[in-house]
Amino acid sequence: MRRTQEESSDLVQFTDLSLNRSSREVYRGDRSIELTAKEFDLLEYLLSHPKQVLTRDQILEQVWGYDFMGDSNIIEVYIRYLRLKLEANDEKRLIQTVRSVGYVLRN
Repeated sequence: MRRTQEESSDLVQFTDLSLNRSSREVYRGDRSIELTAKEFDLLEYLLSHPKQVLTRDQILEQVWGYDFMGDSNIIEVYIRYLRLKLEANDEKRLIQTVRSVGYVLRN
């Protein structure tokens, strides 16, 4: 019973998107998606807070691990990378931009 609970806590899902924390595998439906370490961390953070608008500051602090000084587009760059990979087969966009605020995972 314990092993089943551990395995289920490692699996995070949102609509047809699934992420396995322990194996670091990501699937959109039956399609496997290869992600870099930082892309995986960003997607994991978004999946851990579905339908919750996350600010740029929250994302920087939780994914990059520090308060980023200066005007950088690093989040936008990684969101773009994720969108390209998650929507490769014309799948529906799951990562939505909330203008002047941040990003949200919604269907």
